[in-house]
Amino acid sequence: MGVTRVSAGTAAKLDRVDGDLEAEDHAIIQAMNGRSVTITGSARFEGSVEVDCDLECGSLESTDGIARINGSFVSHRGVDVDDALYVKGNVRSARIEVGGRLSVGGALEAERVDVGSSLEVQGDASVGSVEVGGSFEVRGTTKVKEFDVGGRVSLEGGEVTGRAEVGGTLISRKPLRFGDIQVGGTIELFGGEGGSVEVGGSLRTAGGFSCRRIEVGGVLEAEGNLTGHEAEVGGTFRVSGSVALDGHLEVGGVADVGKVLAAAGLEVGGSFRAAKALVAGEAEVGGDLKTTEGLKAESVEIGKGASCAGVIVGVAVHIERSSKVQDVYCSHLDAERGARMGNVFAESARLEDDCAVAKVVYTRDLTEGSRISHQAPSQKVDSLPPFPL
Repeated sequence: MGVTRVSAGTAAKLDRVDGDLEAEDHAIIQAMNGRSVTITGSARFEGSVEVDCDLECGSLESTDGIARINGSFVSHRGVDVDDALYVKGNVRSARIEVGGRLSVGGALEAERVDVGSSLEVQGDASVGSVEVGGSFEVRGTTKVKEFDVGGRVSLEGGEVTGRAEVGGTLISRKPLRFGDIQVGGTIELFGGEGGSVEVGGSLRTAGGFSCRRIEVGGVLEAEGNLTGHEAEVGGTFRVSGSVALDGHLEVGGVADVGKVLAAAGLEVGGSFRAAKALVAGEAEVGGDLKTTEGLKAESVEIGKGASCAGVIVGVAVHIERSSKVQDVYCSHLDAERGARMGNVFAESARLEDDCAVAKVVYTRDLTEGSRISHQAPSQKVDSLPPFPL
C-alpha cells in the first residue's frame, strides 16, 4: 500500500485510497462520487485541512491546525487531533483524543473520548468513557458509562450508568438516570433516578427525584416528590411534595416539606415545617417546628427557645428550656425550665421550674418543679385516649 499526498492549498478529488493519505495545510479533500472518501489506512493532516464529504478511514492524525469534515466520519481504530475537530454529521470511532475542541453536528458513538477544551454533540451520544477539561454538551440523548468534566455539563436527559464527576455545573433538562454523581458546584435536574449525589453547592430538581444517597453542601430544592435512603444537607432543604427516606434526613439549616415527610430519623439544626412528619426513630429539631397534621417519632427533642405548632407524638418527648409547644402525646415527657405546653397526655411527665401547661393527663407519675402554671388541674387516669397519627 502506498501513500497519497495532497499538497498545501490544493484540492483533490478522491474515491477509495488503498493505503494512507497525507494532506498539508489548507488542502481540500473532495469526493469523486460526490458522497464519500474511503481511506483503508491512516489519514494524516498537517495544518488545517477540510474534507468536503463523508470520510471513512482506519485512523486520523491531525497536527498544527483544524480538521473539518463536512459530512459523517468513521475511524475504525482511533482519532488523534492536536487542535480542533469539526464534523457536520455523525462520528463513530473506537477512541477519540482531541487537544482542543470537538464539535459533532450529528450523533457520537465511541468507546472513549478525551477532549482538552470542549465537546459539543448536536445529536445522541453513546460513549463508554468521556473526559473533558472544559465543557461537555449533548443536545440529544446521552448514554455514557462514565465521565469526568472539569467545567460545565449540559444534557437533555439519558443515562450515566457509572460515575460522573464535574468540577462546576451539571444541568439535565430531561430525566437522567445515573449511578454516582459528584459535582463541585451546582446540579440542576428535571427529574431523575440514581445511586448517589454529592454536590458542594446546590441541588435543584423538578418533576420528582429518586436517589439512594444525597449529600449537599448548600441548598437542596426539589419540585415534586423526593425518595431515597438518606439525605444530608448543610444549608436549606426544601421539597414541594412529599419526602420518603428509609434512612435519615440531616439538615444543618432550615427544612421545609410541602406534604409528608417519612424517614427513619430526622435531625434539623434550624426550623422544620411539613404538613405531616412520620419518623421511625429519633426526631431532633433545633429551631421552630410547624406541622398541620403533626409530628410522630420514637423520640422527639425540641431545641431551646423553639416555637412549635402542631401536635407532637412520641414514646419519649424532650422539650428544652423556654420552648413553646402545643398538645403532646407520649409515654414520657421531659420539659425543661420555662417550657410552655398545651395539653399533655403521658404515662409519666417531669416538668421543671416555671413551666406552663394547659392540662396534664397521666397514668403513672407526674413530677413538677416550682411555679408551675396550670390552666386546668392535672388528672391521673387508668388509660390515655388514643394517640393521633
